[in-house]
Amino acid sequence: MNLDTETSKRSEIARYSWRLIRQNPAGAIGAFVVFVVLVGAVFAPFITPYDYESFASSRYTKPMGNATNGGLMLLGSDNLGRDQFTRLLYGGRISLLVGFVSPIVGVAIGSLLGIISAYYGKWTDLLLQRITDTLLIIPGLVILMTVTASFGFTITVVLLALALFSMIGSIRVVRSHVLGLRGAQYIDAQRAIGSSDLRVIFIHLLPNTLPVAVVLIAVGIAGAIVAEAQLSFLGLGIAPPVPTWGNMLNGAQARFDLGPHLAIWPGIFISVTVLGLNLVGDAVRDIMDPRLRGRQ
Repeated sequence: MNLDTETSKRSEIARYSWRLIRQNPAGAIGAFVVFVVLVGAVFAPFITPYDYESFASSRYTKPMGNATNGGLMLLGSDNLGRDQFTRLLYGGRISLLVGFVSPIVGVAIGSLLGIISAYYGKWTDLLLQRITDTLLIIPGLVILMTVTASFGFTITVVLLALALFSMIGSIRVVRSHVLGLRGAQYIDAQRAIGSSDLRVIFIHLLPNTLPVAVVLIAVGIAGAIVAEAQLSFLGLGIAPPVPTWGNMLNGAQARFDLGPHLAIWPGIFISVTVLGLNLVGDAVRDIMDPRLRGRQ
């Protein structure tokens, strides 16, 4: 009996997954691309025989060239003789870590602040929204550059800077959503029976903002990866020798005539990954938004 139930659940999940793929094939392609990049980053030590800091070949070895030990340099080597393919895989670890973690942290904090702003209103709403307005008029890259230049070019600082960037945008979106929920009957009922503000916020309002938060996170991941690449390219992100796609582009500037592949491949990895994430983000938005779901 249990085996039949488990088989039925698996069949239902398979049918639902296939229906999602048919409804949004672009999202399925994006998910596949992101999955391949994630697998490459996670299993980098098993995919490539080199370490990202080891000098495996002569400088500026062309793609498909030979390494010092006779092995193949699939994408060539950089200005220090390090394997480019290896550094791209390991760089994907940092770029994806920053890209996934910072929107989750930023949207979580921003969602809570947006709920507080909409729920309490009055001076609380006024204060939070004026602070948000002030931060929104400053270009995001300027905020990121200021934070990293002030506190150091480490993974933690870059994560916090990008989380701050994600938080600013999510406050306004979640606030608008909660303003529509604040006057709902079930919220009035909770107040009537004497429920505390914390109970209303965490038990009723916060779960109802999860679909909005999930969409913000899904859309924000690609933006965080691009922002990290911009910071690293400008020399204000994660410092070498730790590889990221952005600082690899930065290092390729010195002798582009000798190693054009050093700029081409990180650019391709960033473009393909961001495209895949944007496709997934659009698919998640279509699934989570009931208005868009009703059109399908």
